[in-house]
Amino acid sequence: MTSTQGELSLQRVRRLKIVLLLTSSYFGLSIIAVLTTGSLALLSEAGHVLADIGGIALALFAVIYTRKPATPQRTYGFYRMEILASFVNSLILALLSIYILYEAFGRIFEPPQIESFPIIIVAAIGLVLNFIGMLLLNNNSGHHHHPHIHNNHNDDNTDRQNEQEEILNFKAVYLEILSDTIGAAGVIAAGIIMLTTKFYLADPIISIVLALFMIPRTWSIMKKAIHILMEGSPSNIPHERVKEAILGIKGVTGIFELHIWTITSGMNSLSAHVVIIDTSKAQAILQEINAILEKEFKITHSTIQIETYHQEEFGKF
Repeated sequence: MTSTQGELSLQRVRRLKIVLLLTSSYFGLSIIAVLTTGSLALLSEAGHVLADIGGIALALFAVIYTRKPATPQRTYGFYRMEILASFVNSLILALLSIYILYEAFGRIFEPPQIESFPIIIVAAIGLVLNFIGMLLLNNNSGHHHHPHIHNNHNDDNTDRQNEQEEILNFKAVYLEILSDTIGAAGVIAAGIIMLTTKFYLADPIISIVLALFMIPRTWSIMKKAIHILMEGSPSNIPHERVKEAILGIKGVTGIFELHIWTITSGMNSLSAHVVIIDTSKAQAILQEINAILEKEFKITHSTIQIETYHQEEFGKF
């Protein structure tokens, strides 16, 4: 990694830490306001903020730990912690969404009187903090640096891949904060309606809208986390296409025990037994397989076992 790339990475870490602090402060204020006012709309907004905190924490984790080497005890390093954290975070949010919907539908028939002014104040503070966070995340977060001298082509490719992943994480957090900003504006609107018109039905209505807005994102994260933990094939890498690409290499007569799985977001692995005709060309064929896997499918972690024969029934898998 170049010194400039290292500086950019440190800048991203610092900005993410500041945004995490701002978002956590807003979450704390929201919870205090929920306990004092009983507002479901604000509780729904707190759920969105909790999702943001989880997303920022995962982005920080990705930036810090992707460059740490694996250990004999943890041969994949700490990558799976990101997926476990995603699953736990999404599970908490799913349960919170169900609770909010249950409470909200009950309040529709008998909406309680809610102290509106504190809700407006807290949501307004959240709106300001979100704007600050968006400015921090949007300020030069996508700038690239292209060094003129490359000492090692593979290392340079790895650095560029890490750089791209960091930028994508940054953009994902930005979109989460933007989504939360919309939620804060909705809570302010509900607070103003209740304060000026005494229409307390606005609170459960806004809470239902925010909870329903949160459920698809929560379900998407949970589904992806479960799929990765179950070592399912990545959705963007068709199993049959990989098989056909390897079988299309000259000298390859079969493939079996083909497994493709995701270690963590953006990091896919593959293992397979490949049958060839001429063992003297094994090294050249292996290099061609790895080149195809990296170029066409972005798989850089692969284990290929070269075989000279295979049982007939294995050739289908």
